[in-house]
Amino acid sequence: MLVEREDTRVMLAEVGRFAQERIAAAAARPETPIAPSVLEQLTHEAAELGIIHTAAGENGFSIWEHSENAESMAFNIGALTHLGRANPGVAFSWHRLTLARAVAGSLGLTVPFGTTLVSTGHYGLAQTSAARWLKAGALGADDLALLSDWLDRTTHTTTLTAHASWPALLWPVWREGRMAWQYARRDQLEITACRPQHGLDELSAFQLRDASSVADVTTIDEAASRRLWSRALTMDFIGLLAIAAGALARGQQLATDFAGIRRQGGKIIAGHAAVQQMLSDIEVARHGADLALSSFARPLDDIDLGGVVATRISAHAQLCDAANQVMQVHGGIGYMRDAGPEKLVRDQHMLKLQSGGTRDASLFLAGWMGGDA
Repeated sequence: MLVEREDTRVMLAEVGRFAQERIAAAAARPETPIAPSVLEQLTHEAAELGIIHTAAGENGFSIWEHSENAESMAFNIGALTHLGRANPGVAFSWHRLTLARAVAGSLGLTVPFGTTLVSTGHYGLAQTSAARWLKAGALGADDLALLSDWLDRTTHTTTLTAHASWPALLWPVWREGRMAWQYARRDQLEITACRPQHGLDELSAFQLRDASSVADVTTIDEAASRRLWSRALTMDFIGLLAIAAGALARGQQLATDFAGIRRQGGKIIAGHAAVQQMLSDIEVARHGADLALSSFARPLDDIDLGGVVATRISAHAQLCDAANQVMQVHGGIGYMRDAGPEKLVRDQHMLKLQSGGTRDASLFLAGWMGGDA
């Protein structure tokens, strides 16, 4: 689907308005997470507006529904940035359910509304093995053993962070020496609810294991499988970075506003050099993330997965550091749950840890570049 730049601008303005008027308003008290029932209501409102899909098979211009040109990618990135600014947990939930639909569409599957996606194995990114398989296809015995274990959903449990009422999921599995995709309904999985995670308080955490022999597995040829998995990881990593950038934009506003009214030593703290340095560090991180995201506003198939991984490693570290600077600007108040910065720090670190986190990403990047773990 071709869209003009003006169309993108208008659609993003609508997403931004909805994000601030509905999501940010529901999340106005940082110490009180959005309740599951409210998140469900917001999700249906977003579907009615077309921000996320309404049902499989209905085409429109929701997030990740199109990625074939620069303007559609600019919309995907911009929409997730707006949502992340309003609430990272809501943005993450919608990112994963729209990504699940995109993958399902590529597989020719029909999945129910609310289906979520797990893009990696039961731990991390399987170090260099996954990258070598995605890049070249040829693997040695050690790599095959690692991948078959990493994508073994029957023996191992996988952690899922998602909205409480997710009905089904899509995740990669290893079958007969190749990667396949499995669609599993909630009743086909062994599920254990986890203790609350470090951040993304609006969502729930689960330990999952495939306990059914009847869950659907879709196998496609190796080249198509590698291409689809690469695309899914690319979209997932870009989406996580966009949400994190939006969250920091909100934090920057909190820090700037607070520094402009708080007095210490007889003057507004924005006039103190130490505070100015912290505000500058926040701006540098936000600006860097924005530049990185703008470089990904081009057709998805033209984006190198290795470049996205490298960008995520550096940008997410800066975003987490900047979130801490937001808290430091507030002084002791920043550590209080009702102030906002404390939650920002936790949410940023949770986003950094998704899909393997940045430590596993470094090993993945080494494999993508031809290195050995």
